[in-house]
Amino acid sequence: MLYTETEATPRTLRGKEVAMPQVNFRTSSERLAVIDRAAAIRGVSRTEFVLRSSEAAAIEILNERPVIALDDEAWDDFVAALDAPVVIDPAVKARYARKPQWER
Repeated sequence: MLYTETEATPRTLRGKEVAMPQVNFRTSSERLAVIDRAAAIRGVSRTEFVLRSSEAAAIEILNERPVIALDDEAWDDFVAALDAPVVIDPAVKARYARKPQWER
């Protein structure tokens, strides 16, 4: 099941419904008309359309910058590898020392 297929459910605490956070914004009539037309095509409310669209965009952006969590030992190993002197393979060094074929 995709995250866009899940149904929103009211939050409850000890059997009582708890108010969910709200988002309010201003927009032009033209933009609102476009949003309303798209929501109607999808068969969802304006609110649901805006939430789904903004969530999808947010997830896409967050996935562009993945977070890699390391424990202390792995972090220390990572930093040590970055701080270690560069070891250049002699064959690679020799290859870069030669003139390119187009300069011969």
